[in-house]
Amino acid sequence: MAVLSKMYQKPSASNKIFLMKNLFTLKMADNGSIIEHLNEFNTLTSQLESVEINFDNKIRTLVLLSSLPEAWMVS
Repeated sequence: MAVLSKMYQKPSASNKIFLMKNLFTLKMADNGSIIEHLNEFNTLTSQLESVEINFDNKIRTLVLLSSLPEAWMVS
């Protein structure tokens, strides 16, 4: 039973890829809520941390900024 538990508790490679794909393709709608977007971003990064994929604050910031609508970007 312990062997089966360990086998199913380990995050699969496909799960990690799925989470990373979702993070890097995350885009906020032009009229979307920043609160909802930040919640989704934080949920994805927390899920990645739970499978031992961590990003430093600089990378998190760049990913978050790239997910915002262009209207939010300052020229």
